[in-house]
Amino acid sequence: MPHLENLTSGHEVTLRWVETDPTHPAVDVLVRLVALTDDAQEAGNLSHFLMVPGPGGSWAWTSKLPADLRTAYQLCPVRDLSLRTPKPDEDQWLQVLAAGVPDPHISAGLPPGTLWGNPGPASILELPAALPQPWAARRPDVRRGQLTRIELDDSVIQVWTPDTDRRSADLPLVISFDGSSWVRLDITATFANLIADGVVPPFVAVLVESINGSAERGPERVRSLTHPDQFVEFVLGDLLPYLRTAYPVTDEPSRTVLAGQSLGGLAAAHVAAVAPDQIGWVIGQSAAMWWPGDDTGGLSGATVIAAYEEPTARPTRFYLEAGSEEGELLKANHRFHDVLTKRGHAASFREYRGGHDYACWRGGLADGIIAALH
Repeated sequence: MPHLENLTSGHEVTLRWVETDPTHPAVDVLVRLVALTDDAQEAGNLSHFLMVPGPGGSWAWTSKLPADLRTAYQLCPVRDLSLRTPKPDEDQWLQVLAAGVPDPHISAGLPPGTLWGNPGPASILELPAALPQPWAARRPDVRRGQLTRIELDDSVIQVWTPDTDRRSADLPLVISFDGSSWVRLDITATFANLIADGVVPPFVAVLVESINGSAERGPERVRSLTHPDQFVEFVLGDLLPYLRTAYPVTDEPSRTVLAGQSLGGLAAAHVAAVAPDQIGWVIGQSAAMWWPGDDTGGLSGATVIAAYEEPTARPTRFYLEAGSEEGELLKANHRFHDVLTKRGHAASFREYRGGHDYACWRGGLADGIIAALH
């Protein structure tokens, strides 16, 4: 596992890897830390993230990192390209990312399908001062609840209901986009733990798997989460009416929470701007407030921010967070938070040490739910 040593200016981290294909040995091995390494690629210098070769096909990498960093990572053996030469082009970079594998010395991490650019699993590096995530791991003594996959015309949702002795016909409702990723991450364990520890009341959670037949990746996902005729019509016209008929959930906006990550955060903020009488809470995680929009009716971050500059009779409450390594996205979220507070919306903002990363978001989603439902 990573070796950590307390240092005055951070923590020293050592990662190791051993060649797995001596017939076609690696020319370089890249340590891909989400956001950090990707930013280095954009800057054109990956040298800080390249492992050093040793005897017997061994490789090692040592670096000082911020003590509060949490990041998903992979080790990327590169066999037909040197990364010590000028910046790889886009196709070469995608090949490098596709070669990434989890750290063989780490058992826990992110499941397949949750790291951009690579379909496989990833490891997680958590340094001692990283924000705590006490509700992430499944506990054998906590009731699991029930997860049900439901088709609504061409859309698909997964509905989680708690297993609790407390009965109510008016349960809070938490909805999140990008539901398939959350299911793979076993986020319902977090939901169950929050209720078991008594930090929130029992609630119903809905994980939106697809909207109008759109996939969760690629252009279809982009369109479904940036075109209001897709996601607004789905949430307000299909999803909420169905849930309030089929499940014992509230119709009170202050207890109806819409969450989203990246483009999902952009979409969640827009729905709440359109219908504050139905969505009273938004959890925005690395919301894509920098998004430029398109010329076919697609939403832009600037449009969403401008909507909240208008006076409103019903303020919306926000829990926002973004990573320290997210560049323009982070700046755009600070601007959004400033607009919200100036216009009377109750909005908290947290900047965590990390990037555009489910390893960070899974803890942030729990903290957002606590803020909304406690």
